[in-house]
Amino acid sequence: MYLAFEQVLVVSTGDKAGDPIIVTDLQGAVLAEHTRPAPGIRYVGNGRPPGTRPRKTRVSPKS
Repeated sequence: MYLAFEQVLVVSTGDKAGDPIIVTDLQGAVLAEHTRPAPGIRYVGNGRPPGTRPRKTRVSPKS
C-alpha cells in the first residue's frame, strides 16, 4: 500500500486525556487509531529505538 503524500483525515472526539484520535484516508478506511496522551506529555514514541535499523552482518549464502 503506497500512502506517501496522500491526504488523510484526522478526527478527534474530544480534548481530554484518553479520548481517541483516528486517522483515516479520504474513503473512510481507518489507517491509525491512538488515544490522546495525558496533559504535559510532549512526545509519544512508537516503542522502537531511534535511528535506522542496523544492517545484517551475516554473510550471504550465495557468497
